[in-house]
Amino acid sequence: MHRLGHVSGDRITVECPICKRYGSYRITDLAERFGYEITGPDLLSTLTASCRYRGTVGASADAAGSACNASLNAPKPASLEPPVPPERPFTLEVWDDRGRVEMRLAVIHPIDGALAAFEVVEGAYPRNEITLRQGIRVVRKRERPDPLMGR
Repeated sequence: MHRLGHVSGDRITVECPICKRYGSYRITDLAERFGYEITGPDLLSTLTASCRYRGTVGASADAAGSACNASLNAPKPASLEPPVPPERPFTLEVWDDRGRVEMRLAVIHPIDGALAAFEVVEGAYPRNEITLRQGIRVVRKRERPDPLMGR
């Protein structure tokens, strides 16, 4: 966390394994007290000011072997990646005239969307072999049209 205003989510936590300190704070409450521009290290120092093991946060151990190890934990940013379904995805491929995959057009879930995409691709690539596979299993296949059939 660089600044409080950069944190996604609504809470941050402070914890120290040495003194067993733990606190959960609302970001809006912290922003009212310190402003959104406060840096992570400054916020941590302020919130752990009463720690008996604290010299400076992260400092080396004292003569008794104790030092403040408090950490500021912000929630992980939200992932923009879609969740991966538990089963294998369906792959839509167009093949060249030598029997090799020319293009992998899509990796799709669920089967309904994959079948609909297969029908659209059939119209878009009328001269190619097209497969819809799940792993090595071929779900649908359109063979390459015979060029002599059109004559």
